[in-house]
Amino acid sequence: MAQEGVSKFHLDWQAGPVIECPDRCLLSHWRDVLHAHGLIGADPARYGGIGFGNVSCRCDSGFLITATQTGHLATLAPDHFCQVTRWDIVHNQLRAEGPQPPSSEALSHAACYDAHPEILWVFHIHDPLLWQQAAVRGLPATPLDAEYGTPAMALAVSHLAGQGRLPLLIRMAGHEDGLIAAGHSAAATGAVLLNAVAEAQASSALRR
Repeated sequence: MAQEGVSKFHLDWQAGPVIECPDRCLLSHWRDVLHAHGLIGADPARYGGIGFGNVSCRCDSGFLITATQTGHLATLAPDHFCQVTRWDIVHNQLRAEGPQPPSSEALSHAACYDAHPEILWVFHIHDPLLWQQAAVRGLPATPLDAEYGTPAMALAVSHLAGQGRLPLLIRMAGHEDGLIAAGHSAAATGAVLLNAVAEAQASSALRR
C-alpha cells in the first residue's frame, strides 16, 4: 500500500478566513462521532501515526471538508475545515480556500459529488474489520491498483457512487482499511457506516 495521508493532487489553495457553511456544525458533530468510534483519528500503531479519515458536505460553492492532518484532534474547531471550490479529477487538480489545506482524500469526495446530484454528505473512515469483511457483505469495491488520493481512485469511486442507491458504502481496496460512505443526509450517511461497523464487530466476535 502507498503511504497514507500525503496529498497527491495538484492543489491551488488560497489561505483565508473560516468558511461559513450552514451545515458546518452538523458536519463537525458527525466527524467527532466517528472520531469517538475510532473510525477517524491518528494512532502511532497504525499507518505510521499519520491521521486517517475525513468528512465533507456539499455547499453552494463546492464542498466543505476537514483540513489535512486533523485526525489527532478529538474535537474540531471552525478553522479546521476547508472549502474545495473547483476540481478536475482527470487532471488531478483541486482549488480550495480556508484556514488550512484540505484533506489528502479530497479528490475522492469530489468524485462522489460529481457522480450523484443527491449526494450531499461524504464520510471516509478506516476500519480493518469491515474492510476485511467487505466482500462477504457484498460491498462494492474499487480496484486494488487504484491508490488513495489518485485520479484512478476518484474515478473508480465516482463510477460506483453513480450506480448505487443512497446511502451507499464502498470499500477502497487500494487504500488500506479505507471505506467511503455517501448519502443525501448526514444521519443516513453516518448510520450506514456505524451499522456496518457494528455488524462487522459482531461477526468477528462470533468467530472467536
